Amino acid sequence: MRFFLQPRLRAVFVLLACVLCIDLVCVSLEGLSLAGLDHLYWLSPTAAIAAGTYFLSRQRASRITGLWARVSITLFCLCLLTLFSLAAVVLQANAIATRFDLVDARLAQIDTALGFHWKEAYFWFERHTTAFYGLRVSYRLYQWQVALLPVLLTFSGRLETLADFLWLFCISVVLAILVSAFMPASNPYIYFGLVGPHDVSEWSQFAALRDGTQRTIDLNDNQGLISFPSLHAAHAVIFTYVVRHLQGLNVLLAGINGVMIIAALPFGGHYLIDIIAGVGLAITVIYLTRKMTARTPFRHHPS
Repeated sequence: MRFFLQPRLRAVFVLLACVLCIDLVCVSLEGLSLAGLDHLYWLSPTAAIAAGTYFLSRQRASRITGLWARVSITLFCLCLLTLFSLAAVVLQANAIATRFDLVDARLAQIDTALGFHWKEAYFWFERHTTAFYGLRVSYRLYQWQVALLPVLLTFSGRLETLADFLWLFCISVVLAILVSAFMPASNPYIYFGLVGPHDVSEWSQFAALRDGTQRTIDLNDNQGLISFPSLHAAHAVIFTYVVRHLQGLNVLLAGINGVMIIAALPFGGHYLIDIIAGVGLAITVIYLTRKMTARTPFRHHPS
């Protein structure tokens, strides 16, 4: 199948291999340990089904080879995204453990210079419960979109766009983590004192990784700890970009992702400048990917 010959897909494999190597080296150097590796076992049945449907898609006698091919590609993409996300969890933990100086004060100053006051915005959202609930729902749709987009793009025949999605998703994650390693920030909840750094919260592992009290990376208990730039904002732009040709759905998902960008302020624990940087990151990787694709167009040579 020509999908597996896509240059961007090969680039994803190279990127994943690099992340895994970095993870192994950093875990060893930092003296960290991994838990929850049994999470990988759950991929085995899905991978087996993907391989089986791929085999069926190669049987010319079958009347539904196209369906088998689409099922195989979809399951393959879900396995790949899961594996990459787990590798990114380890990379994120290692980045936080580097312990560079926090930049929260600087980020808050930039927000103020832009005329945005995070605490005031947060309390406004809390007072307006309908808006607060709507933002929460849109924010939680993030993971659903990650799982749904491979299905939509595969069954609509947009295999080149699917390869773009995998590449843009993965490279934006790696770049955001690398930036956050050198410019770490806790988040506004901690900085403004609404949550203690060691309180039970969605960000409690941040301080524990920085001060060394957490020495185990649990793949079954991971937290989104990247503040600058915002990955939710970056992926909202990327999600919208890859469905631009799907009539009807493109408008719906653009609206959902527009709201999700706003929702990242209270629910992702992001400064406004985090959001702006995340959007900028997405636009940059999309632009560079399009430019590289134009220079090296994909040519399929049938065997």
